[in-house]
Amino acid sequence: MGCNFFASRTKILSNMKTNRAVILAQETDPWRNLAAEEALWQNLPERGFYLFLYRNSGCVVLGRHQNPLREVRLGEAGARGIPILRRASGGGTVWHDEGNLNFSFLVDQRDYDRHVVQDFLVRTLGRAGFQVVLGTKGDLVVPSDEGLCKVSGNAYAFRNGKVLHHGTLLCRADLESLRGLLGSTGELVAWVGTPSRPMGVANLGVDPRHAAEMLAEAFEQEFGAVRRERPEEAAGVEAADWSAAVSVNCRRLSSAEWTWDSTPPFTWKGETLQGFREVRVAEGRVLDGSFPSDEGKLFFSDLFFEYLPKRV
Repeated sequence: MGCNFFASRTKILSNMKTNRAVILAQETDPWRNLAAEEALWQNLPERGFYLFLYRNSGCVVLGRHQNPLREVRLGEAGARGIPILRRASGGGTVWHDEGNLNFSFLVDQRDYDRHVVQDFLVRTLGRAGFQVVLGTKGDLVVPSDEGLCKVSGNAYAFRNGKVLHHGTLLCRADLESLRGLLGSTGELVAWVGTPSRPMGVANLGVDPRHAAEMLAEAFEQEFGAVRRERPEEAAGVEAADWSAAVSVNCRRLSSAEWTWDSTPPFTWKGETLQGFREVRVAEGRVLDGSFPSDEGKLFFSDLFFEYLPKRV
């Protein structure tokens, strides 16, 4: 029944009068790619359906409601100059590099069915010979000597009747960096937010550019999509207006206020640049802690870590 359902649902979606496009990004700047992804989402036309494919240079990307102290070894990231970003969708923390392919499905909420998207990925990779199956949480997993390993995670966001469904596809990613950077810093005594779900990971072992072409061609064939060289062409936006929209998104995504100070409230203890501290933090500022002189300070930039996601 599952296969028949997916096939019929895909056929229905492909027959709808939608603006369908597939876009392959050429640059690897993580802030600009996330900013372009949001601009496509913001400018998605009525009944639109896009597939945006991109690769980023090495970085760590937090989910919207996550705490970087729980998710990232910040000292290691700072020592290696690895930027940390926060995206608009929920879900867990992920590692991006040029060996990892990022896919983003943008669709009118009236037409959205996550099963269609997930089945499209499983079938397309299966036709290429990869033993990919759908995990219990919507991840894509492959069998290995250690059991099932994740090769792809998904996250979702809904805004103004438009859906952002995006994820990663580990092709030839640097898994040692992933394992070395993802972890905790100090001890969270109390906190709210969304934790990542640790799981073994594996690469597909394919060139991510080949994987991008494979997904793009399948999307064109199954959904009648048109290949667009530039995102603004798909969105139907003038080049100057597109550049302005991406710049606005980029400034917000690369700001300390978005990346660090939007962390949900927490109480933490550990070593800082000023010695050992236990602090309670909300909206980026220390409410109370080990020393009264700490109160009111911006926690990440003033007390803890002289490392913000700077543009190169």
